[in-house]
Amino acid sequence: MRMVGRRWACVIAAVLTVLAIGVSVAGAARSGDFRDEFTSFEVRRWVKVDRPFGHGRIDSANVSVANGLLGVRLPAGRLDGAEVRSTSLYRYGTFRARMKIANAPSSLTAFFLYKKPDYAQEIDIEIFNDSTGRVMFSTYSGSAQTNSEIVDTEYDLSADFHEYTIEYDPGSVRFLLDGTELKRFSSGVPRSSMYLFVNAWFPFWLAGEVPTTDRYTLVDWIEHTGR
Repeated sequence: MRMVGRRWACVIAAVLTVLAIGVSVAGAARSGDFRDEFTSFEVRRWVKVDRPFGHGRIDSANVSVANGLLGVRLPAGRLDGAEVRSTSLYRYGTFRARMKIANAPSSLTAFFLYKKPDYAQEIDIEIFNDSTGRVMFSTYSGSAQTNSEIVDTEYDLSADFHEYTIEYDPGSVRFLLDGTELKRFSSGVPRSSMYLFVNAWFPFWLAGEVPTTDRYTLVDWIEHTGR
């Protein structure tokens, strides 16, 4: 009886060891998952960017965190903007952000994946910062823009917070607004790890109307769930 008991004890121990290893491996595979609710600016996760861009420049001084919101400012009297970039590279998975875009016509708010060089790999949600409800979805791969389409959501996206989602899989990408799919591309999709960005800026291909007061894109939270 003692021998049987010892055998069962060994079997149970082996099973528990396998389960523990499985949990450990699963945890390691999901170690890049996060949800940032911006109680502070997490420097281990985000970088404030400075660079010339569009009609003006991206200025790190225009990034702030207050009252649980990331503020991306378009300052009065200028055509400058702001940008944050993840410190880590991400590949396939789901990327979500709950944002209220700035009301600053002729500027954009973007939630996107990108890694240099230009045109090599990029997946974009670009929201027109006005009341028209237009959103542009684009991909870049192999030194070219491979997909681009503007969708009219029929919402004033500057009036309230909305959830924007990129679902990035091998060979396809889906874009969702408040859980509803607006666009899907199944060709021309990059297959690379990229950095995650949020910015607001004045592109050359829009008129460049200077805001008379400070305008803000506000980010409630951002999360990533890997595949």
